[in-house]
Order: sequence, then structure tokens, then C-alpha cells
Amino acid sequence: MEDKFLKEANNTASNYPSDKLTMQGDIYEQFNKILLIEDNPGDARLVELLLGESDLLNCKIINKTTLTQGLELLAEGDNFAAILLDLSLPDSRGFETLQKLLGRFPDNNVIVLTGLSDKSMGVKAVKAGAQDYLIKGAFDADSLAKALRYSIERSSVLKRLEDSQRIAHIGNWEYNSNTKELSASDEIYRIFGFPVREIIISPDLIENPIHPFSAFKEIHDEAIKEKWVKKDMQIRQKNGETRFISVECRGIRKGPGSFILTGIMQDITERKLAEKELIKSQDRYQDIFTKSKDAIYICTLDGKFVDFNQATVRLFGHMEEELKKMDAHQFFQSLEVRKQFLEQLNAKKAISDLEVIFNCNGDVKRYCLISAGILETDDFTGYNCVVRDITERKQAEELIKARDLARESASMKEQFIASISHEMRTPMNAILGMSNLVIKTDLDTEQFNYISSIKKSSEILLGIVNDILEISTLQNGKVEFEYKTFDIHELLTNLINIMQYKATEKEMFIELVMEPAIPRFVKGDQLRINQILYNLVGNAVKFTDNGFVKVFVKILSENNNTVQIKFEVQDTGIGIPKEKLEAIFETFTRVRSKDRIYEGTGLGLSIAKNLVEQQGGKIGVDSKVGYGSTFFFDLVLEKGSEEELKSDEKQLEEDIELKLNRPLQLLLVEDHKMNQLVARKTLERHWTDIDLTIANHGKEGIEQLEKRKFDIVLMDIQMPIMDGYEATKYIREQMPPEIANMPILAMTAHAHISKDEKFKEYGMDDFVLKPFEPKQLFAKIAKYVNKNLK
Repeated sequence: MEDKFLKEANNTASNYPSDKLTMQGDIYEQFNKILLIEDNPGDARLVELLLGESDLLNCKIINKTTLTQGLELLAEGDNFAAILLDLSLPDSRGFETLQKLLGRFPDNNVIVLTGLSDKSMGVKAVKAGAQDYLIKGAFDADSLAKALRYSIERSSVLKRLEDSQRIAHIGNWEYNSNTKELSASDEIYRIFGFPVREIIISPDLIENPIHPFSAFKEIHDEAIKEKWVKKDMQIRQKNGETRFISVECRGIRKGPGSFILTGIMQDITERKLAEKELIKSQDRYQDIFTKSKDAIYICTLDGKFVDFNQATVRLFGHMEEELKKMDAHQFFQSLEVRKQFLEQLNAKKAISDLEVIFNCNGDVKRYCLISAGILETDDFTGYNCVVRDITERKQAEELIKARDLARESASMKEQFIASISHEMRTPMNAILGMSNLVIKTDLDTEQFNYISSIKKSSEILLGIVNDILEISTLQNGKVEFEYKTFDIHELLTNLINIMQYKATEKEMFIELVMEPAIPRFVKGDQLRINQILYNLVGNAVKFTDNGFVKVFVKILSENNNTVQIKFEVQDTGIGIPKEKLEAIFETFTRVRSKDRIYEGTGLGLSIAKNLVEQQGGKIGVDSKVGYGSTFFFDLVLEKGSEEELKSDEKQLEEDIELKLNRPLQLLLVEDHKMNQLVARKTLERHWTDIDLTIANHGKEGIEQLEKRKFDIVLMDIQMPIMDGYEATKYIREQMPPEIANMPILAMTAHAHISKDEKFKEYGMDDFVLKPFEPKQLFAKIAKYVNKNLK
């Protein structure tokens, strides 16, 4: 009989799978694990049999025979729906067994198993915290199932309650003022930043003012006094972080001085922080609304102002009380734009950066960008509006347009001048070049005079062209000054000698009056200083028919390194009217006389003024009609020495000396026949053994380079078939290195080539401007040929 009982018990136990889930129809159900702590095998198997006979098919029994084993299993963290606990175990007996288990795991559902003689023990166990008790030998399958079912359901409810509290950050507690015992849900521990059940909330902790749990004392004291308290407060967590909580606590009197206090606590930190951010956001909005430079206002759909900032008052130019009575739509200058604004606002509910013109107080026109959005609440329909005043920006845009137009005009002028320069300088190169060549041949007096006249006329014409180009360069600030040592005495003497023949023709005299202390050698731009004096003295001679022209040179100040020199050009000419004195230095300004028309471009004085001021000097004039004029300017120049001058001259001689031990092989690419002749004769006169080859355009030049090697190429830019830029680019990029690396000089009549340096983009090394100065041409050829030898 006993063997049959044991076999049936084993079969029943084997019916329970070890997996946590079992299939019930098409639904997976989770097993409820039951911990049975029972050392008697017969009682343990009886429980399994009775459980097998019950309708609790989704339960699984795990049997441990000692309290120690049971506690170890619980410590592993497995969840048990119920614990069936025998109070008489090998390692623990009686009521102490229950106390040990609940002391370690107070939230577990414990059903005590006790003998018939220990029924009072079961009652006592329930009072101490057990959920129920069963008397061994007196319970059947239904009684066991009923106790377990209640335990499982209670466990499920408590689990859902705990999950709800955790999700809502709400915990509950109960405090007995008499026993000083406080029991709290897991969420209370979490709120204070403690691991769940890490410590027991003892009276010592509540009374400790520096412990987080001291918050309970404040709550309890107030609840006892007022019977009920509900408030928000701050607490300090275990890690020192501050949290915000909302608490509600009630005190129920149980006797004199004895209370049961129950309460709930919710962590509202996120809400509090959100409220603070909302307040900050509102403050920021109010700050923006108040301090914004843009007009911000709210109005109804028919234009009645509801609210607006001070920028709106400033924009529309009306007092606050006036605006409140006005229609916001009346400020639109255009009725069509106003209609467009309202239609788009109603249709799309929003407008972004619509450009409008507002007529503000006093008919002041303001250009604005308007952005608006519909506002709809239960009691209001309207729109908010942000208006940005862009009047200054529009004005700036107009100025930029005007500036761009001026730049475009200046660019067109430069292109025009460059074109005129090329067209005029190309034939003049031939005229002056041929004049220079012919005048050095054997001529009779009549022939010499003819050639001299041609040369002088060409030089006058070249001077006019140069004036036009010079003023364009000066006005664009692109002029470059060259500071070298020169003999200022020689410069002034040569100037007087050049002007002497013109003065003699008019039966007047010209005189240089120079202080003896003027240093002979100074450093500066000799060419520019000569150009200034030539313009001033030339004008004085031109406008003086009798009397004199005197050039005074004085020292204004001096130190060891520099000297400030004042130049005065005094004449007894026609003079300048007082009202014309300020305009005399402007471009294309000419002095007119009813008896005579004076030649010139009207650019000389403007050029002189620009050259003086760009070197840091000042220029002016005193004049009286019929008595003459005095033009004056001053410059600060560095002191030089004769040794420096000789060194520079020696360097110049060295610069034009070729270091070749054979004839120079030069390719000239030039389409203009007369300029070919001028260049050939000029080069052959200087280098008698030169090997010169001429090509008529860029393509022909490339063909010559494919046939033989040259030391240097002089390349015209504007040519038919292939221009100089195209030819140079091809040479640099397509030909072998020994040819591609050869020096190439642009030889052109384009006067602006030195300013835009476009020639460098195509690979040209340097340029020579037509009409060329022979020494400059020789120096540049020698420089690059010698450099290429290294």
C-alpha cells in the first residue's frame, strides 16, 4: 500500500514540467512556483498529490528540507507565488521559523503547515504576518487549492500594485507612533534613492536630522497636529540629490498619545522642473516681447490691437493709447498687399517674411518683413505678428546697387581706356621707334628737323595717352612707387633745361632758385617727382605769355635720415579765378580764356595732386586773375649718398649685360610689321650678333619652337589666329620641359597689364610695355636669359 502511494505520488510530481510556461490551447500560461519547506518526505509527497488532484494545473512544487536551503533559494531572486512552511524543521523549530523567514523576505506569501496539536501556533502565525495556515492531516485538495489560489491572486494584486506605484512614482507607508514602527512600499525606498529593502526605516533614522528619512518626522509631526496634511516639499536622496515630492498623510488617534499615520508620497521632480522651465520660458518670452527690436503684436482678424510691445509703438509712431483705438491694417501702404496678407493668412494660417511697406505716423515710409500666424482659443480668434523693419537694409541695398553700378562703370572705363591705349600705343611704338632709329642716321639739317618734329609730336601725343592712363591708375589706387637714390640737383637742372626752349620761344625767362642746404642725393621715386614738376612747370609756361616762371626749392624740416622739401612754381600768367581754385585739381578741368584756347587734357594737375598725396605730401595753389599763380607741394624724402647712386647705376649696367658666350637666340612673336621692324632694328643695334627670328602670330611662334631652341621669347598679346595668351599657355602645358621652361616676356600696348597681372596666369614671366624704352627692354631680356642659365 505504501509502495503504491509512493509510486502514485512520484507519477503526480512528474506531471509538472520544469519549464515556466505551458501550453493551454493556443495560449501560453506562466507557471506559479510554490516553495515547500518540509523535511518529512511523506508530508511533502502528500502536498504534491493533493495539488495534483486540485484544479491548479499551472503550479510547480519545489521542495526544500531545511529553512537554510529555503532561504538560500529565495536569496537567488526567484519569485514564488506562495511558500508552504513547516514550523518544525531540522535547523529551526516553532514560531521562530516564521520570524526568520519574514525577517529576511517580508513580502512573500507564507502559508504555515502545523500539526493538530499546534493549531494555536497557526493562529499566532497569521497574526505575525503569515497569510494562512493549514493543519497537517486535516486539509484536503480543495482546502490546499483554496489557500494557494488566494495566495497567488494576492501576489498578483500586490505585483500589479507595486508596478503601478513604480510607474506613477507613488509609494505608501504606515507609521505607528506608539511602537515607532514604519512599513513602506518599495517605491518609497526608490524615491529616497535606496535599493528596495536595503535598510529598515527605524526610529533612529527618522529622528536623525541629516538622514533622508528625517522627512517623515516633519510630515508626521504636522499630520498629528493637523490630523491631515497635503503639501509639496523637497527631500534629499541618499546620494545627496534633491527631489521634489507631493505627500498626503492622515493621523488616526488610537489612544492617548498614540496615532496610526498612513500616507502616500509621489515623486514630482520632473513636473516641478517642467514648471520651472515653463516659467523660465514665459520669462524669456516676456523678455523677448519687451526688449525685441522687432515689432510684436496680437490683434483680431479685423485689426483691433490686443497686445503689443514698445517696438510696435516706435515703428508706427503712435502712443499706446492711440494704437489701441486704431486698425492694424490701416498702416499697409498698398491695399493690394493688405488684401494679399489677409487672404494668405486665412488660407494658410501662417505667413513668413512677406515684404510690405507701412505708412507710419507723419507719412513715414518703412520697408518691413511681416510674419504672422493664426491664434485660436475658446474665447479668441486672431493672429500674432512679428514685423522686422528693414528700411536701413533696403537703403544699404540701394547703395550697394549704386556702388556695383559705379564699379561696373569704372570697369567699363578701364576696359575702354585699355582698348584705346592698345590701339594708340601700337602705331606710336612704330612712330617713336622709327624716329629713334632714323634720328641716329646721317641726316642733313632739314631732314633732322623733320624727324625731330615728328618725334616731339609723337611724344606729346604719347604724353596725352599716358595722362589718361595715369589718372585712371591713380584714381583706382593701383600706382606703385619705386624708391631709389637719385640726384635731385640734376633732376631740377634738366627740368629747367627742357622747359627753357619753350620759355625762349615766348620771350620769357625761367629760373631755378634752390637753397644751398638742399641735399644733392635723396631716395624717392625720381620718375614721379619729375612728373609732378613737369606738369606744374609745363602749366606755368603754357599760361604765361610774358614775365617769368620761377621754381623755388626750400627745406621745411630736416633730421639725420630725412628731409622735408617744399617746391614752389611761381608764374606771372593769366591767373585763376577764386571760385575755380577748389576745382582746379579735378580731372578734365581746364582754364578757359575768351581770347585763347589752351591745349591739353585737363588731367595734369589732377595727376600731380594724386601723386603728391599718395606719397604722403600736400599740394595747393595761390592765385589772382591777371597777376599769376603759385603752385606748391611738399614731400618727405630719405637722404641718400653718391655711393648708393653709383652702385645703382653700376647695377643697371650689369642688368643689361648678357652672360652668354654665344649670340642671343631670340624669338619675336609680333603681327604688326612696323613694330617688327622697330624691335629688330633696336635689338640688332644693341646686340650686333643677335640671332633673331620673327613669327607673325602665336601658332607660327609654336611652329618655330618645334623646329629649334631659343633663349627667350618676346610675345605680343593681341594677334590673329592665336593670341599671345593662348600661345604661352600651350607652350607651358603642351611642349617638352626644355621649351616649356624657357622665359617668355609679354610685349604689349595694353597699359593695364601691370595692374591686373593677367599675364602671370598664362605663364608669362614679365612684360615690356609699348612704346618700349630700349634700356628697359634690354635689362629685362638680360635678367631672364641670365637667370635661365643657372
